Amino acid sequence: MADEQQQRTDTTGRAGGAEATRGVEAGGATTTEAMLYRIRRGAPLAALTTTTAVLGRIIIIVVALIGLYYLLATLWVVVLPIVLALLLSSILWPINGLLRRVLPAALAAAITIVGFLAVVVGVGYLTVVLSVDGVRELSIKAVENIQNLGDFAESLPFNIPNLDVDELLTSALNWIQGNVALILSRVSAGVGTIGSVTITILLALVLTFFTLKDGDRLAVWLLRWTTGTVFVHAGEVFSRSWKTLSAYVLSQAAVALVDAVFIGLGLWILDVPLALPLAILVFFGGFLPVIGAVATGLLATLVALLAEGWVDALIVLGIVLLVQQLESNVLQPILVGKSLKLHPAIVLIGVTAGGTLYGIAGAFLATPIVAVVAVAFQYAREQMLEPTATSHLDTGEELIETETEAETGAEVS
Repeated sequence: MADEQQQRTDTTGRAGGAEATRGVEAGGATTTEAMLYRIRRGAPLAALTTTTAVLGRIIIIVVALIGLYYLLATLWVVVLPIVLALLLSSILWPINGLLRRVLPAALAAAITIVGFLAVVVGVGYLTVVLSVDGVRELSIKAVENIQNLGDFAESLPFNIPNLDVDELLTSALNWIQGNVALILSRVSAGVGTIGSVTITILLALVLTFFTLKDGDRLAVWLLRWTTGTVFVHAGEVFSRSWKTLSAYVLSQAAVALVDAVFIGLGLWILDVPLALPLAILVFFGGFLPVIGAVATGLLATLVALLAEGWVDALIVLGIVLLVQQLESNVLQPILVGKSLKLHPAIVLIGVTAGGTLYGIAGAFLATPIVAVVAVAFQYAREQMLEPTATSHLDTGEELIETETEAETGAEVS
């Protein structure tokens, strides 16, 4: 009798549980029943376990980023040439790859770097030559146009003080005479900066040569310091980061080239002095997202104002704004957006932070560094949500053996 009563009790409990389950799934259960159902299913414990694991990984990532920041701040003199070498290598890698099909790796890398330096020196020489004549022409036109601006200001109905050119020149000379010591100290500091920049550039070129010559084997050698699963994850992050970096540099170069061509063409049509040097400056400014385009556009407008007057300056400003709209709404989403997938606000914050911490070099390198960090975060997020995402990848030992066999075959051939 007791067994039959216990059996009926169990049957009634299971039936009640089934009804509660169906009620919860159908959305008709009370709050208490839903809570009891979730507790039976172990939902709070599972949620707590998952949340703890995610928070633990986030804390580890934040601590790692803080440590990375202090490491970069301490070793910035060494880190800067390495980052520049990676950027140059990503630009020159396609050309180097074509040359390596018919030439040894060392010779192909040397020819690639020499060709790159020849282009840079040629463009720099052409810019200096044209700038000398352009500055002379600009100085002649500027005095007349400044006086015309003074006459124009007097004709306006607004209360604008008279623009006295002689007074402005006298004030400038007095300021220079009163700050000779400050100017000399800044010049001496600039000479030291030039020496530091020269060393950084030379070191970056040497590292670029070795990256182009032994890039694939160098990456494998670095990854050999890790083993097993860490090897797989590090290799995947490195591969994704390299692809993102290469795509960013090439797409940003295309956007900067379009900006320089259209703005330079507008300056040339309006017969503005320094048209080609300004176009080259616009091209290099294009690698500094948001800030570079605005700064170079305002500089071109100022030159047009001094050389040709306020009418041509307004036309140049309109051309700059039109090109910026083309860049922001068409070129950036199509070219750069696919490679970075970063919101413009994040890019602006990164550029501002980089410029504040490390000057022009920091602002220039901020966007690619932020892009690489975003790639690492995206990969970490994939592993948190789906840890088996890399199950299709080979193990670290298999990759090492494969690369070793490839290197041996290359040495034999």
